[in-house]
Amino acid sequence: MTNNSNRLVRAVLPAFLLAVSVGQIYAFTIFSDPIAQHLNPENATAIRAQVQFAFSLGIFFLGMGAAFFGKIVERNIKLSTLLGTGLFIAGLLVTALGVKAKSLALIYLGYGFLLGTGTGIIYISPVKTMMLWFPNAKAIAAAVPIISFGLGSSLCTLLYKGFGFSSRLFTLRFEGFECFSITKVFVVFAIFYAVPMAISALLLKKPAVVQTTFSHSLPQLEFSYARLARDTWFLRVWLFMFLNIACGLCLIPLAKQLMATVPSYSETFVTLVLTLMGLMNGAGRFFFAWWSDRLAHRVNILLIILGISAGVMAASLVPVLLAVALVAIPACYGAGFSVLPAVLADHYGMANISKIHGAALSAWGVAGLVGNQVALPVFRNWGLMGVSLLLVAFYLLNAANAASLKRG
Repeated sequence: MTNNSNRLVRAVLPAFLLAVSVGQIYAFTIFSDPIAQHLNPENATAIRAQVQFAFSLGIFFLGMGAAFFGKIVERNIKLSTLLGTGLFIAGLLVTALGVKAKSLALIYLGYGFLLGTGTGIIYISPVKTMMLWFPNAKAIAAAVPIISFGLGSSLCTLLYKGFGFSSRLFTLRFEGFECFSITKVFVVFAIFYAVPMAISALLLKKPAVVQTTFSHSLPQLEFSYARLARDTWFLRVWLFMFLNIACGLCLIPLAKQLMATVPSYSETFVTLVLTLMGLMNGAGRFFFAWWSDRLAHRVNILLIILGISAGVMAASLVPVLLAVALVAIPACYGAGFSVLPAVLADHYGMANISKIHGAALSAWGVAGLVGNQVALPVFRNWGLMGVSLLLVAFYLLNAANAASLKRG
């Protein structure tokens, strides 16, 4: 097998399949209302916030899974991916059980702890592998699984809602998993994702010959999480990720509800926007990663990302432009993830990149609790205008932080 074939089979293909599967976690907005309706048919609105908390828990444990399983990823890539796959599938099945039993505790255990932790492990597992296979284009290489993760919500939305295509030659129509009751949907998704994820976990492999770059600032033998926690440059990176992610997570779980406040948005249009959000998440990850590989100072891309984000959110103060914001913000949100591994590798080297990357993603876990939980009361009390103003303030604060990161 040629080296290019090895790259495809041992890195690109499994990285894509693993990441696009676990990206399902971002499609929770399409499940939250049906779950709330099933749990409390008389007053689904009363329980909606409690159902949404499952998503916040999932993101929290995603970040914690990435942070605390980095050592296993460094030691044994197959073990980590099989473990992550097992936890992810178990999470879907336990969520199905929780929905059937009308138990929020089981839904939190399934979608929050199990699925979230499994997603975090799977998220970081292919990243270093891709960077080792493509050492001269680290940002693009790392972006492949990260882009695929962003596309996962679009795939899940299409699988759930269905899709159709007609031409003069043939007609293709998929009715979607929405035809099943919400009590069965998560079982169907577990079956759908299990086989490609298990096969991909077995295929994923690091290259036989690895050229490792060591950093003067954090050498391999001196690495420790305590040392990292005292590193001011790392802490500024962590704060950047926290604020950027918190902003994204203010919008993503509430996307459907926010669009319901705009009378001119039809149900078909809302579904289209939800699908485009995932596509733009992936497109933004690729575009900004490609751009950062061409910058003399990669950190400059952070200010560009934040400037675009703040401008778009300011535009969303006009309600009819909400759809533009919901499509554009995921591109900037995902961009932070795609450039992060290469930014860290440039500063610290490749020796411990899975551990350092995982530690940085703990910001994702904390933001998963903060972002959505802050947005819900703001939306209830001040509507779309309040959410937009909140996010503009967050983005401006992060721009100041990113500027200090650049100077550091």
